[in-house]
Amino acid sequence: MIPILILLGLGSAAAAAFSKISLIVIYLSLAIGFTSLLMFLLFFGFIDLGDQASADAAGVHDSTVMHDGGAHLDTASLFMVSPLTFLSSGALFGAYGLITLPIFDFLPTNIKDYTSILMSLILTAFSYLFVIRTLFRLLKSTSISKSKFFFEGKEGDIVEAISENGIGKVAIRIDNEVHYIYVRTEDGRPIPVGRRVRIKRIAGDYGYVEEI
Repeated sequence: MIPILILLGLGSAAAAAFSKISLIVIYLSLAIGFTSLLMFLLFFGFIDLGDQASADAAGVHDSTVMHDGGAHLDTASLFMVSPLTFLSSGALFGAYGLITLPIFDFLPTNIKDYTSILMSLILTAFSYLFVIRTLFRLLKSTSISKSKFFFEGKEGDIVEAISENGIGKVAIRIDNEVHYIYVRTEDGRPIPVGRRVRIKRIAGDYGYVEEI
């Protein structure tokens, strides 16, 4: 989320300051373009809504992990974003920009533009943290509850390595369809990419696997 806000804020400010494109055109392009692209990717199955929601809501991109008996913040994961997060944030920023821009008409043009950008960033961050992530958690819960009995006992291949006391991803092929699940091991030991594993159980946010 952090790099998305930086990109949107700096990009919009630079465009407003140095280009002849009006800020309202930028907002319209973001709102319509990002929403249309998100709908297209969802409709044609390029984005697995349940999978992406699970990743975001489970804290895979901004998680605190246990290591050597203590907790530390995985700072690298703070700057990882899913396509769902990126596109929904861009669409929200554009929509909020269209709402906030007329509100500050009483201000001089430059100040109005920058104030609108700042308010849109704040509203986007607020909406993502307290609304979008809540929806992601609901989708994640639905996805996990549906998959609990469906995936337990199934075998698959590790496609994202499980680090020590960390989280990875397993690909399970069922009826010529590949499903992806975020997993960890019971004892916290790592498993590299390519190893064959079995889903022992699904509890909470993740599946727990054993190497076979």
